Amino acid sequence: MNQKQPKSLKLTQRLAFRLTAGVGLSLVLLTGVAVVLGVRAQERRSIDKMLQTGTWFSDTVKRATRYGMLTDQRKSVHHIIEAIGRQQGVEAIRVLNKKGRIMFSSRAGEIGGQVDMESEACYACHFKDRPLERLAIDERSRIFAAGRGEGEHRVLGVINPIYTEKVCYTDPCHAHPPDQKVLGVLDVALSLQAVDAELSASTRQMILYALAGFGAISVLVALFTFYFVNRPLGSLLGATRQISQGDYEHPIVAQTRDEIGALADSFDQMRQGIKEKTEDLEQSRRQYQRLFEEVPCYISVQDADFKLVAHNRMFERDFGKSLGRYCYQAYKGRDSKCPHCAVDKTFRDGRMHSAEETVIGADGQPIYFLNLTTPITDKTGDIVAVMEMATDISDIRRLEQELKRSEEKYRLFFDNDPNPIIVFDAASFEILDANHRAAGEYQYGPEELAGLSFLELTHPRERERVRAFIAGYEAFLPTVRQVRKDGETFFVNLRASYGEHLGRQAVIATTSDITERLQTEQQLIQAAKMATLGEMSAGVAHELNQPLSVIATGSGYLNKAVKNGRLPEAATLAEVAAELGAQVERARRIISHLREFGRKHEVVAEHLDINQPIRGVFALLGQQLSVHDIEVQTDLDPGLPPVRGDNNRLEQVFINLVMNARDAIEERREAGWSGRGLIKVDSCLEDDQVVVTVSDNGRGIQAGDVDRIFDPFFTSKEVGKGTGLGLSISYGIVRDFGGSIAVESRPGQGTSFRLSFPARSEEAA
Repeated sequence: MNQKQPKSLKLTQRLAFRLTAGVGLSLVLLTGVAVVLGVRAQERRSIDKMLQTGTWFSDTVKRATRYGMLTDQRKSVHHIIEAIGRQQGVEAIRVLNKKGRIMFSSRAGEIGGQVDMESEACYACHFKDRPLERLAIDERSRIFAAGRGEGEHRVLGVINPIYTEKVCYTDPCHAHPPDQKVLGVLDVALSLQAVDAELSASTRQMILYALAGFGAISVLVALFTFYFVNRPLGSLLGATRQISQGDYEHPIVAQTRDEIGALADSFDQMRQGIKEKTEDLEQSRRQYQRLFEEVPCYISVQDADFKLVAHNRMFERDFGKSLGRYCYQAYKGRDSKCPHCAVDKTFRDGRMHSAEETVIGADGQPIYFLNLTTPITDKTGDIVAVMEMATDISDIRRLEQELKRSEEKYRLFFDNDPNPIIVFDAASFEILDANHRAAGEYQYGPEELAGLSFLELTHPRERERVRAFIAGYEAFLPTVRQVRKDGETFFVNLRASYGEHLGRQAVIATTSDITERLQTEQQLIQAAKMATLGEMSAGVAHELNQPLSVIATGSGYLNKAVKNGRLPEAATLAEVAAELGAQVERARRIISHLREFGRKHEVVAEHLDINQPIRGVFALLGQQLSVHDIEVQTDLDPGLPPVRGDNNRLEQVFINLVMNARDAIEERREAGWSGRGLIKVDSCLEDDQVVVTVSDNGRGIQAGDVDRIFDPFFTSKEVGKGTGLGLSISYGIVRDFGGSIAVESRPGQGTSFRLSFPARSEEAA
């Protein structure tokens, strides 16, 4: 940037010269006035002193001649006046009568002469024919010039009235009347040459002193101005010139501790501020220049004729240097202005505009541009150019087309999927979308499902379970009861995936109707129950035989006592009756449990204590296992949290496992083992899972059969001793309640089944 060099100042333009000249002129004027006033004051003092001297001298002459005048010794008076008049500095001594005639004079030639009554000596007393008897001393004096040429000098004249004394009109030798108070005047003229010479010397001396003082003060003012004004201002001026030339690195140091020093500090702060602002401005300029050059779009600046006056690096890379060319020729492949030119609109109204343009590229493929324009103005606000930012959105347009095709394809899949698909809000459960299969499954119209809550399609007893399932972001929820529009209830397996739909956290739920499968499974389960009951018949008979034997013994005892005519005592009768009642109740419970286990009923999942179905198993099979010489060991944790399940179904699972354990022990004995059979059942809590382990010391499972034991109709027992459905059904029941079942077996040593169920909180229970 070119900086205009400041002109050097002339001497008369410098502050020091002007300050010195101003102070000097002021001193000259003040000194001149002081000299004039001093000379005049000295002159007044000298004149006043001469006047006092003249008055004193006049009184002396008057006293010296008084006697001669009283005695009328004119000659003596004349000699006295003449002698006194010859003293140095005395110009003349005259005595005038009232008529103005000179009676005596130190100048003999004037005696007898007549003076002008209008002259200075007589004017004060005879002003307008009114003589004053007494005058002030300053009114009795006058100064006039005497001599001619080089001898001309000033003279001080003092008149002294000669008053009539008593002796003047009482003495017979005088003829003055008594009413004549003033006889005449004594006029004394004293030379002022000495006074004038002294005044001249004093005036010259004062002028010399004034000139010397003026010179000294001027020198001091000049030195003071140079040191305290010119020098710091020169330094400050040099620093400001450096700032004006763009040099902000040199600090401005204050050379004085006064206002100029404070000004220097302020200028230095201004320098630092300008430096920081300039650096920020330069950094911003570089940053915006870098943005202009490196922004990933085509940026060009066009004048009113649509010619390019600037463009960025990306523009030059793809279209070459195009300065001076028309924009529509440079990169739009046109011979004329675009029909909807945003640049033209910006030139017209000064606003930002956008436009989308399609250009056929060199390869014949369409290129899509999104153009944004903004005006560039000068200092007066007139638009001088327009900046156009052109972004190639061809990829976006192609992606939009592909996305549209993809959406159509996936919408086709969504609408024609054989399973009901429902999309709902993860927080509010509001249904956002559903396919046609879902509308048909739940018996709603195509548009009726949107806006409903997914929980309205769920049985009230299952809603909290579904809420917990969604809150836990789980993927699979088995055996969920759903409700159709007409109120019909059916069972589904629910699968869920999570994501965003139209900016909302959504759940994509897929349901599959398992009602028929559950009915089939129920039939299989019922058949398995019947088979189990058949297998348990001998054990149940033995279980019932014991209370019946007790009842028979008690009734025989009572019959025998009646026949013998000896009734037992009341206490004995009460004890026998109580025992008979207890055995009857025991038989009733066994029969009720068998009836409950064997009947077909609706499965209702609820929260229950896992130990409850385990105890029910051993209520049925405990005596049977004892008959088979099998020891049962249970270690059930009484403080377990509840699990979700059905007591009847879980009891069937544990019956299947215990009976398989019994059969495995019997098969090991048949192979020659003579040990005591052992079945262990444990329950505990592990990592939010309720775990039940059923172990035995039977013959175990062959390694090749472990992976197949849960397959339907698979059995390792002899023909006629098993259906192959027990473990398969147990596996399905456990899975339906969200649990898992695993097996570990050591051939010849035993098998262990591990069942795990998600623990439920007491609040959920």
